[in-house]
Amino acid sequence: MIARPVAEVFGFFLALDEMAPKVDPSVGSIVKTPDGPPGAGTTFRFRQRSLGKIRETTTRFTAVESNRRIEFDAEIGPLRPKCDLTFEQTDAGTSVTFRGDSNPPGPFKVLTPLLNRKGQQVWGQRLSRIKSVLESSAP
Repeated sequence: MIARPVAEVFGFFLALDEMAPKVDPSVGSIVKTPDGPPGAGTTFRFRQRSLGKIRETTTRFTAVESNRRIEFDAEIGPLRPKCDLTFEQTDAGTSVTFRGDSNPPGPFKVLTPLLNRKGQQVWGQRLSRIKSVLESSAP
């Protein structure tokens, strides 16, 4: 639960190129294409330091329902996760739910349950940091 209105929380997630560095200090750069308001088809290319190396990942919005849902695909090493975030206004603020399928290739498919749990854990930590950033900023 994030103690902010759904439109503010949703907007934070849409503006990945501006907001991700506030949540993750390992982000070195983000390139958003195309220019203009984010929506289905918007792609974000991240460069960040991980374990002493520069890692590049890509996130592409595949569907956006204003203030309700963001579906996205990613390229993280050999993984091609398909994920979604849902947003629900409550009396206390905004509830954000993450769901994802790691979608590992070939022989790594047997690791899907483990990779999905790890992805859920990573997103749980990310949502906690986002909550801190949003709730500590001026309304």
